[in-house]
Amino acid sequence: MRLRGEIDLARIERLLVVKLSSLGDIVHATPCLRSLRRACPSAEIVLAVEGRFAAVVRESPWIDRLIETDTSSGFVSTLLEARQRLAHIGSHRFDLAIDLQGLRRSAAWIYASRARVQTGRGGIRPGWRRAHRPDLARHAVDVCAAVLENVGIRVIDRRPEITVSAAADRELEGLLTRRSLAPQDFVLVNPFSRWPSKAWPLDRYAELLGWMRSQCSVSPLIVGGPDEENQAAHLLDLVEPGTAVSLVGQLSLPQALCLYRRARLMVTGDSGPMHAAAALGTKVIALFGPTFPERTGPLGDDHIVLQAKRPPTHHTYRTDRRGEYIRALDIATVRTAVEKALINPAAGSASFVRRGRP
Repeated sequence: MRLRGEIDLARIERLLVVKLSSLGDIVHATPCLRSLRRACPSAEIVLAVEGRFAAVVRESPWIDRLIETDTSSGFVSTLLEARQRLAHIGSHRFDLAIDLQGLRRSAAWIYASRARVQTGRGGIRPGWRRAHRPDLARHAVDVCAAVLENVGIRVIDRRPEITVSAAADRELEGLLTRRSLAPQDFVLVNPFSRWPSKAWPLDRYAELLGWMRSQCSVSPLIVGGPDEENQAAHLLDLVEPGTAVSLVGQLSLPQALCLYRRARLMVTGDSGPMHAAAALGTKVIALFGPTFPERTGPLGDDHIVLQAKRPPTHHTYRTDRRGEYIRALDIATVRTAVEKALINPAAGSASFVRRGRP
């Protein structure tokens, strides 16, 4: 397989991939890492990501080296940092550098690599062999795959994957034991989002938690990041004591990934944890509002995706300040999906529930 008749991919010695953020986006890129390893079996594959999301790929068997960056500044600052970081890992020139992100700061890493062939997602990129504008109406995994296919690398298996840390899994098991929690087969609820328009109302989550405790004999675990602790406390105030246990802000990302993998089910909005749980093989009930599930829904045949009102565009989440679309999803619909997943899990399949019009 040759890249525009000039490079034999099987003989590439050094390759840089850039996918800086975010949690879900990095999950979407994992099929590309697997395909790159198969296309370039002898290459040293270096991956650059933001440090806060590095746990998603730190244990990946498909890469040789991981560069963890915390830079979120502009093009020039990122370029200078990238040059320093890349020089630090060796002077051997990259043969190929691929930008799966499509931002100016991810493009800076490609330029800093001085690779013989520079390519990836983006608009005008002077000096690149090819810049690709993917069809954004496709699923995010397909968008990443299209970047590779643009340079002759097929992504046949598009299932995202995450390999968890054995050390983090032991730490998590110890934490669960100290909290007298079951080591596996629990139900997770991830109610939060950095976009309020994607978050189902907390009072409805509270009603769902109470119903799960009384009718399903389940005490769900609430999960989320350190910046969501106040919301978690408010949610617990809305339910009877003992209804649920909060682990919000108490886990590192490696530990959280291990928790997702051990779960029986996750109820969540359109979020990074949703994608991570699905990639780890956990059944997901995904509550969608102002985004398109066909673009960012969980991949897999066993998930349940609920959406009551279709937004006019995938980016309605940026403007839907009242949460009109996620609020259209009623408690009865979500309860039915949870009951189906818990009581008759074999019947689960990807479902899209839509009522009304944009």
